[in-house]
Amino acid sequence: MTSAGDTPVLRDLWTTSPEYRQLYQPTDEVEAIVRLLDMPRATALLDIGCGNGVFAIAAAQANANCRVWAFDALESATIQCQAAALLAGLSSDRFAVGNGVAESIPLPDSSVDRVLCRAVLHHLPDPQRAYREFARVLCPGGLLLLQAPCNYWQREWGGIISDLYMLDDDSHHRHYHQPAAVIAGLNLAGLAMTHAHCWTYPRRNLDPKSVDFIKQHGAEGRFQLRQESDGTWSCALYWLRVLATRL
Repeated sequence: MTSAGDTPVLRDLWTTSPEYRQLYQPTDEVEAIVRLLDMPRATALLDIGCGNGVFAIAAAQANANCRVWAFDALESATIQCQAAALLAGLSSDRFAVGNGVAESIPLPDSSVDRVLCRAVLHHLPDPQRAYREFARVLCPGGLLLLQAPCNYWQREWGGIISDLYMLDDDSHHRHYHQPAAVIAGLNLAGLAMTHAHCWTYPRRNLDPKSVDFIKQHGAEGRFQLRQESDGTWSCALYWLRVLATRL
């Protein structure tokens, strides 16, 4: 499926994947996101890149008075999100699901006081367009929670991480940004960083070509390449989480 503008063609490898849910949507992660969004004081939330809706639904359940919009570029994701919302008993008058991309959000200016964008940024060729859209839809003082895989090292490693992922999914090149570049871009858009944090996430069951690629680039230590007790290979890359306030 192709989304609007210059957004690349995406292949949905996440929405219905049990492994993805286990690794990247565990209960403690969902609870942490909801807590950081300060949902008791929220009135309107946008989850852009909502996927299967796990985070948007949890946020909506944390505050019955908060209006939630859940958008994704992939129709397969919005179908799953809508079904999950109905199962959770969320009515369409306060939980709206639709197609939308971060570079062109289908909401009016200053329409929400919370924006969640998780695991989207690395798919966007021009992140600054997304940052401007976040700032546009947020009301002054509103909160952005942005989380994405990042490039923790020198700039050239962003392309190497992208090439590693291309071995498994060559539908599009990804863009792994250095944390400082993300924070600077948000600030340029009028979003002031209040908190930033990086930590590793696992990439498991690497196939031989991925293992060879990491070794060829001398990245065994950098990517924490290791062979597990069951004989499979894994590595570790970095998440970035930024909280920012609309000025």
